[in-house]
Amino acid sequence: MSLYGRVDSTANQTQVGLTRGNGAGSATETIVFVDETEAGLAANKERGITAPGWWAYRTYTDGAGNTRHKAEHLMVLTNPEANADETLSDDTIAADVAVTISITQQPTQNANPVSIAVGAGTTVPMSAIATPPGDASVLTFQWQKKSGRRWSNVSGQTHASLSFTSYAAADAGDYRCKINSTNGGAEVISNVLTVQTA
Repeated sequence: MSLYGRVDSTANQTQVGLTRGNGAGSATETIVFVDETEAGLAANKERGITAPGWWAYRTYTDGAGNTRHKAEHLMVLTNPEANADETLSDDTIAADVAVTISITQQPTQNANPVSIAVGAGTTVPMSAIATPPGDASVLTFQWQKKSGRRWSNVSGQTHASLSFTSYAAADAGDYRCKINSTNGGAEVISNVLTVQTA
């Protein structure tokens, strides 16, 4: 008899978490069920999820500002369903469909570098889409600024466009945007935009 359930459900997710000694999962770890279809998608394989079954998954940002993935296979399924009924919201971790994120307007399209006067407000446009559309089209954005060799998240800059309400000389530098899909598309990073003081 297995301690792990063979279907995607809240009760089974909780049981898997309990056998790991962390209730339904810790703040840094998510327990996720992956069916045969999800296991075959390239976006999931890039995250280290390579087979059907129960997985412990988490992400972290490395010293260079890149998103890294850690996946631990908790239980292998030898005869999984081809495409299990989804009862848990796991799409940010395990993609159900092959999602491609494309940048349709790079932040460097109009000018690079961008010169901004101290105290001025400005917005640098960027746009992206996810294919296929529908539930795959919800994108998340995180702008980062380079400091030495490291990229760090810029607080409050979580929209497609980079905005300054009142530019300060300290805002000068190199920026990039990390784009993800809420249902598991592989992360895309924009071109580097240089911002300088006019």
